[in-house]
Amino acid sequence: MSMFKLGLMVLIGLSLVKVQAKEHLAEFSIAGSQIRTLESHVVNQEYQLLINTPASYGESDKSYPVIYFLDAQWDFPLMVSTYGQSFYDGFIPEAILVGIQWGGENPNPDVLRARDFTPSHLSSVPNSGGAEKFLQFIKQELIPFMSSEYSTSDDRILMGSSYGGLFTLYTLFTQPNLFNGYVPTASASGWDNDILYSYAKGLKHKKLTRPIKLYSAIGEFDSLISAFDDLESYFKTQHFKDVSFRFERIKGLGHASVKAAANTWGLHYVFAKENVVLSKQQLTQFVGLYRSKTTNILIEVLLQKGQLMLQLESNKHSLLASSVQKFYQLGERFEVVFDSSVEPQKLSLSRFMNVDEFFRIQK
Repeated sequence: MSMFKLGLMVLIGLSLVKVQAKEHLAEFSIAGSQIRTLESHVVNQEYQLLINTPASYGESDKSYPVIYFLDAQWDFPLMVSTYGQSFYDGFIPEAILVGIQWGGENPNPDVLRARDFTPSHLSSVPNSGGAEKFLQFIKQELIPFMSSEYSTSDDRILMGSSYGGLFTLYTLFTQPNLFNGYVPTASASGWDNDILYSYAKGLKHKKLTRPIKLYSAIGEFDSLISAFDDLESYFKTQHFKDVSFRFERIKGLGHASVKAAANTWGLHYVFAKENVVLSKQQLTQFVGLYRSKTTNILIEVLLQKGQLMLQLESNKHSLLASSVQKFYQLGERFEVVFDSSVEPQKLSLSRFMNVDEFFRIQK
């Protein structure tokens, strides 16, 4: 065979491989996600909502918390991954994710986020100063839309970074009851000579309908860290009633790279379960040996050094109380509920998506 023919066959073979590869290309999508379009009459802007619903959505009449986050054009895959990992480990409940981005023809996120996320106009940032209108869009159009189209609860979280962090703080100070959790990261909180603090003063005079949690973080190499420190000092001196907060500087990270870690810690903080301290007498009532009626698996509940322990097969689980009869293990989706109203006493064990019932056979 001549070198020419050999070369020609190689080229034909490579062409066939390329054609076959193209034929097998497929669009990538994130399971459980959809894009909805919402036209805002307040802002006169089309917005796209990237929405991710939990695996159990639609299987019952259950309503879900909603996590709203900004800059979905960049962060939607990150947030879906962050949520999934934290849910799997039991740190956060099932929730609906709503990422907000801009629609219309060829939207420019850099220009539009400067418009929507900043509370005042700066001549150096054209189109800035539209935060008030964007907040009206969220309150008057977006949240009612989600309530009418999806099974949502009143638990709402708002998350944003950089300009988005500035807007998250602006929302906390001006419309605190709109959300019960706020997660601003790498915030541009020093915007326009600290104008944010003129809004912050009003928080003391607003009546909160429920407790609020604020988590704010920044990377140690972020140039905005001095403004972050000022904001932390401000919160420490104001003593806002019914507002709990945590500020963290995360080592080894910068302005953009902080998002993955900060969003994770933020969700853990705002969704943190109660840690109720129970007496020895209260805990002792749950001690005993329990058996599943369906699998005959045995569970032993022990009290060791003032803490309830659950022995399941070869694993021992340390339980914390979220109420008098509800317990959980940190770092794992492992939840226990005791029911003393039935005889024998019942223990319901929830592990990820599986629930089993056990009944006490021995105290």
